[in-house]
Parts: sequence; structure tokens; C-alpha cells
Amino acid sequence: MKNKLNRGLENFVYKVFLSLLAVSAILFFTSKWWLYDDDPINQTPFNQDVAGLDQTTLVLKKWHYNPEKNLMEIMLETKHTGTDNVQPTFAFAAKASQTLDPYPVKIVYQKENQFVLHVEQVQADYQLVGVFIKEFRNPKILESATRDQLLAEGKVVSDEAISQNMPKPKEKVIVGDYRKVEVDTSLKEKTPAGYQEEFVLLEIEQLDKQVQSIKQKQLPLQDEIIASINHEIDQLESEMIYKTDEEKLEVQQQIAKKKSAIEDVHEKQKQYEQRVQALQQKREKLLEKIEKIRNEK
Repeated sequence: MKNKLNRGLENFVYKVFLSLLAVSAILFFTSKWWLYDDDPINQTPFNQDVAGLDQTTLVLKKWHYNPEKNLMEIMLETKHTGTDNVQPTFAFAAKASQTLDPYPVKIVYQKENQFVLHVEQVQADYQLVGVFIKEFRNPKILESATRDQLLAEGKVVSDEAISQNMPKPKEKVIVGDYRKVEVDTSLKEKTPAGYQEEFVLLEIEQLDKQVQSIKQKQLPLQDEIIASINHEIDQLESEMIYKTDEEKLEVQQQIAKKKSAIEDVHEKQKQYEQRVQALQQKREKLLEKIEKIRNEK
């Protein structure tokens, strides 16, 4: 009987130990998701121009992570903002912030100025991931510019001198911070049509945010400004009876300026409303584009 009780107690203690061990492991491996992290967030901003390259402005559209596949997906656009007649090409690399160990990177989609990158083998305990974007300008353009520079400086122009003075490719690092990178367990490689559609959907999302901002913030703000100016006009008019003729003339001038200011605000409101209409029209065109992509697919 005692042996059975002892064995039961041992089994109970063993099960409790295993349970505590499992809970500890879960807490250890998921601690970064629930523990407070007071380090400054070091995330490249989304949907904003990112400078740093010679000929190109970058726009980060999306950064998602699938912990089940240790896979990151980065969607970005490039804007050719330089003076070169030929647009540059790009190479991509990725590294961990803590160890600087490289991650495999591949371009899973590219069309015109749109890129989708997959960064693989990213463990769930990552903190920051840096994606290095190197810009390669056309060699003939660089050679011509270097030759002109050497001539302008009065230096000897030779193949060796040109080679030594050719500028190195510029590089920009965009950073993904685990606190801003969205976890997406459904993340997987899509078809080209799927990525094309997703870029359009992201553009529609930004249009909707602009419309919402105008309707919920900018237009009501103009109404508040008009109401405030009208209140000031009412106060000035109510005091007119206590003014001398000379003072009345001055007050009338103040009232005229405020009424002119109201007209300016009305004009601004009109511009906001026209902006909303333009954004909504663009949204309709993008929805048509999605329909076309789906039909072709």
C-alpha cells in the first residue's frame, strides 16, 4: 500500500516537474512578446519616403513574419528620383542585429518599381533584422560623369584614373523591429498575380486613410475655425453701439477681414472636398485594376 502511495506521489511530483519545465520553456521562448521592452523602437517607417541612395527613394509597404516557417516577407517600392537616364539595379542582403549573421534573401516578386523579398531562417527570438539595399548605377553613366569630373578638376583622364575615381555603390539599410513587424502565420509565397493584387490593396488602404483623415479631421477643423470666426464677428457687432464713428470704422474693417478669412476657409474646404473626390475616383480605378488582375489570373 505504501509502495503504491509512494509511486503515486513520485508520479505526481514528476508530472508537476514536467509541467513547470514546459511552462518555463514557453515563457522563455515567448517572453519577448509579453515582457515590456523599453528599448527605443528602431523600425523603418511604413509608407514614407526613405532617402539614402543616390538615385532612388525607397518606400516600405509591408513587413510580416511567420514564426512557424521562420520566414519574413518585405514589400517595398522604389522611386527613381535621381538624374540618371537609366534607372539603377539593386541587390539585397539581410543580417541579424545581435550577431550580424546573414539570412538568406530572395526576390520572390519584381515588377517595375515593386519588390517582394523573402528573408528566411529568422528565428522567433529575433529583435531587429536589417535588410541592406545596394544601388548599382549604370556603369557607362558613372564612367561619363567621372570623366567630366576629372576634366573639370584639370586632372589627367585615363582608364586607370576613371576606375579609381568611380563612386562606389550606395547602400541603405531598412530595419524591422519585432514590435512593429506583424506576425502572420498564414504567410507564404504567392503567385505574381497575388503580389500584384496585394500592392494594389495596400495602395487602396492608404487612400482610405487619407479620405478618413480629411473627413474626420480636416473638414471638421475648418467648420470649427469658421464657427470661431463667426463668434468673433458677433462679438464685434454687438459692441458697435458703444463705439464712436471712428472706432466703428475700425471695427468694420476688422469684421471685413474676418469675413474674408471665412471665405479663405470655405475655399480650403472646397479643396479638401475635391481631394476626397479625386481619391475616391482613384480608388474606383484601383478596384477595376484588381478585377482585371483576377480575371487574367
